[in-house]
Parts: sequence; C-alpha cells; structure tokens
Amino acid sequence: MAKPMRSHWKRLRYRLEWIGLLLAAKLIPLFSRKACYHLARTAGVLLSFLDRQAYQVALSNLEVVFGARFSPRERRKIARESFQHFAQTMVDLLWSPRLTQQNFSDYIESHNLDETICDTGPERSFIIACYHYSNFEWLSLAGGFLDLKGTIISQGFKNSSLNPIFNKLREQSGHELVPRERGIIRLYKALRRKGRTALLVD
Repeated sequence: MAKPMRSHWKRLRYRLEWIGLLLAAKLIPLFSRKACYHLARTAGVLLSFLDRQAYQVALSNLEVVFGARFSPRERRKIARESFQHFAQTMVDLLWSPRLTQQNFSDYIESHNLDETICDTGPERSFIIACYHYSNFEWLSLAGGFLDLKGTIISQGFKNSSLNPIFNKLREQSGHELVPRERGIIRLYKALRRKGRTALLVD
C-alpha cells in the first residue's frame, strides 16, 4: 500500500513542479530587472532554509576548503549568498526570452571577443571550455548570440516534463541540446561536421 501512495505522490509532485515552472516561464519575462533581482534574493534565502541538506553541504565545503579563515557566521553568509546567486541564475534564464540579438549586449558584457573570433570560423571545429559557475546560463546564451553556437550535452531532470521548457530557453540563441545518452558520439559527429561543442568544468 505504501508503494502506490509514494508513486501517486511522486506523480502529483512532478505535475505541480511542471505547472510551477510553466507559470514562472510565462510570468517572469514580464518583470523588470530590478524585480527579478529582488525575487532571486528572496528565493535564494528561502531555498537555503528549505533545502537544509544542501545548505549543510555548502557549510561543510567552506570549512574544508578555507579552514578557520572564516567564522561560522561568515560561512553561513557565504553559503546563503551562493543559494541567492544560483536563484539569480535561474530567474535570469526564465527572464531570457526578453534577450535578443539586438539587445543582449545591454545586459551581458563580453571581453577579448576579437581574439576569439580570429581563431574561429565556419571552416573550423572547436571545443569551448568554461567554468560551471556564476551565471553560466547567460554565458551560454551570449555565446549563441555572438555566433558561437554549439552542440551541448544536457543533463535531464528526474522530472522529464521539465526538460522541454528548459531546453527551449537554452536553445533560443541557436544552440542544439542533446541528451546524455550517446552524448559523446553526438559531440564527435558535430565536431566532424566542423561544428562546435562546449564543456562545463566543475
């Protein structure tokens, strides 16, 4: 009896997650940038309280890496701000339908682009490597708008109904997302076709 109940709750939870994400994807693009900032700050604080396991992991990581450099109070502040930064990244992704080829540079700065363009071109295949931190979602979108489009392996969600919404947001500047299944083969074929791929380094 317990197993069917868990299965029913899981289906209900997945359905509610899908509805929540769909509503957020419709509503957040209507917000101003200032409203998005305050929304993300608030959501990040709430998430740090709701996901206590992840919050404790963040505190432990800070203690292992920095030892006694930061006080317990400072570690709590840094961990909370990391949740806020992640929330900002997600809110910005949901707001990103407002970004276009014409206006993205009003929100995203790029540096040393001329050097990158000199080393690329339609006759070359290449791999882009970047750190998987900060606003990595907008970094990817900016790459597409700057004509650095590529084939990217996408980590699917346990709730597969969320994947189409996130994929649409992430592909809007010209990237192609492929699932992890046979992902390496897909990337290899893209490179053989003089395509581009990206690696996120954790």
